[in-house]
Amino acid sequence: MTAALHALPVRPGSVDRAKIDRVLMHVEEPDAALAQLHRVTRPGALVGLVEPDWDTLAVDAEDLRTSRAFTRYTAEKAVRHGTIGRGLGRFAETAGFRVETVIATAPVFRDLADADHTLGIGRNMRHAINAGYVERDRGERWFAGLAEGPFYASFTLVTVICFR
Repeated sequence: MTAALHALPVRPGSVDRAKIDRVLMHVEEPDAALAQLHRVTRPGALVGLVEPDWDTLAVDAEDLRTSRAFTRYTAEKAVRHGTIGRGLGRFAETAGFRVETVIATAPVFRDLADADHTLGIGRNMRHAINAGYVERDRGERWFAGLAEGPFYASFTLVTVICFR
């Protein structure tokens, strides 16, 4: 089924299990989406929520100032709700779910091509430059430098297990 998350065409209390994985960071109103999820889940339903906290994005580079500006751009502009991961448990409780577990993991990328494909490092750096978060020459040198040796990037991914 494909449907708008804010208006699920599902009978109230008819869903036994649900998972939302890296979606709430993009929707206009995450609290309204979770309220819909609460509406359609039955009492006792198991719900899994997974969202990143882009404010914790760490990219190892000699130019730490540019790395920090890149992270700030990613958390503030590249994603609508870049820090939703850290508040995911609170969002779930506010929507009426009983939070059982909150787990934070840190996926690690050691390959630039993999990280660029998954995290959009090059694309987001171009946008950060265009948005004025990073000076063009610094951003271009920073990105080129990522390919010149061992690579490391990570961020925090928050998983919330809860029940209705």
